[in-house]
Amino acid sequence: MLKTRLIITGIFSLGITLLSPFVFYSYFETQPQILNQQLSFGGPFPYAEQTVSLPSGKNHYPLEIKFESPFERKTEFKIIPFIFSFVCFYLLIFAIYSIIARFFKGKAIKEPL
Repeated sequence: MLKTRLIITGIFSLGITLLSPFVFYSYFETQPQILNQQLSFGGPFPYAEQTVSLPSGKNHYPLEIKFESPFERKTEFKIIPFIFSFVCFYLLIFAIYSIIARFFKGKAIKEPL
């Protein structure tokens, strides 16, 4: 039972970690001085970097930059932040799953003899 719970939690955590760059965006309130930026995406530890050219002109800001697929744009992946993100999601999902399973499963009460 515990082995399947660990595997299921690992699969869900890996899926959420791989989808996190598409959820967390980069946001610019004002125009930066350097318009060619290296932006990090992902969460809770950003692990995917893409180079983006920002528009010039103050009327384009505030600006929200979304992560593009690695097949469409060159993306650099960092392994250490990816592992940290995976571990954070794994621990969070495992804790929530354990609490919910314990709540519904309950514990059998043994009567004294």
